[in-house]
Amino acid sequence: MNTPPTETTTSPVSADSTVEPRPPARTAPTRTSVRAAQWALPVILLAFIALFSVLQPETFATQGNFTTLLGSEAVLILVALGAMLPLIVGQYDLSVGANMGMASIAVAMATSELGFSTGAGIAVAIVLSTLLGFVNGFLVAKIGISSFVATLAVSSLLSGIVIWSTDGTVIVDNIPSALTDIGRSSILYIPIPFLLVIVIALVMGYVLRMTPTGRYLYAVGGSSEASRLSGLSVDRLTITTFAASGFLCGIGGVLLVSKLGSANPTTGPEFLLPAFAACFLGATSIRPGTFNVTGTILAVLVLAVGSTGLQLIGVPFYIEPIFAGVVLLIAALVTRYLRKEQS
Repeated sequence: MNTPPTETTTSPVSADSTVEPRPPARTAPTRTSVRAAQWALPVILLAFIALFSVLQPETFATQGNFTTLLGSEAVLILVALGAMLPLIVGQYDLSVGANMGMASIAVAMATSELGFSTGAGIAVAIVLSTLLGFVNGFLVAKIGISSFVATLAVSSLLSGIVIWSTDGTVIVDNIPSALTDIGRSSILYIPIPFLLVIVIALVMGYVLRMTPTGRYLYAVGGSSEASRLSGLSVDRLTITTFAASGFLCGIGGVLLVSKLGSANPTTGPEFLLPAFAACFLGATSIRPGTFNVTGTILAVLVLAVGSTGLQLIGVPFYIEPIFAGVVLLIAALVTRYLRKEQS
């Protein structure tokens, strides 16, 4: 017995029902803009080098100038990488400059006034900075204080303690030669501090790109609540980034003393703006929309070459901070745009 075919009807969509819109596909112009952004910083860096080499060939385009530039920027690169780590998990560390300055005073006092060996003095400075980073992370992750407020308060507190402990005087005498040799030596015209930075950058790049820990950090930065619900220890990862930030600042402080042969209690806060400018500028290139190691280093070099070139062609000194501020603003806007396009 044959059954009659069942008529299939499609119910119309009512006016009250909600239709979930399909997200727009990435258009060709968007893909092109992201692809172009990947190589923007290397191109800008080469363009700056070419421009200032033409404008000031006797002073800019010299081996001595490039060696000095790389050695001088090693400290800023470390501070910028330190600032970058909390940014990856969506936090700010505004104490990176003060932390680096504290480390420079610690290693100088330990080796010149307290009788510590060079190795012990270096260890003391780095451990103190790492502990300070841990405290920042604890205040943010466990106590629940805004990272902006917590690290700004710690920065102010540190600056006061450093000036109090030194009576505001520069530590110059009795800095051991074993320490200064680190900052003033080169291998094949490449300063040892910059070589150390390259090693650290390679390790950081590997951890952030190739290990589960790195992927977890970026996941927390994408959505801390979703990461928490998926079982990630958001608090532990946050504290780890702040502690690692302090560790890098500690190394930066040691390298600063090794290069200058002295420690100034007022040094440190002036590194904050260039460090964050490098982080946001670096996030526009290599991996657009994402804070990354290579982009941050390239950004520091772009800022350094631009600043050095402006000085050599006789631009007034006040243009330099204006240059850094404009770069930071543009970089933040471009990073925001790229993240919106990627999402």
